[in-house]
Amino acid sequence: MDVGTIIKERRALLGISQQDLSDYSGVGISTIKDLERGVGNPSLETLKKILEVVGLEMIFQVKQTVK
Repeated sequence: MDVGTIIKERRALLGISQQDLSDYSGVGISTIKDLERGVGNPSLETLKKILEVVGLEMIFQVKQTVK
């Protein structure tokens, strides 16, 4: 599942519109629409603002390789 779908589902669960998410996060509505459609490429800072509003967080994990 991609991040846009996760945000869309979480936003729906919280009962907030795309416009609400835009207003609360300070991120443009077009950016939110693009992200939810899977065509957006937001910066990490933008993504962090959106995730904070919907109560999610980013966790990065370094993949280990076998030599």
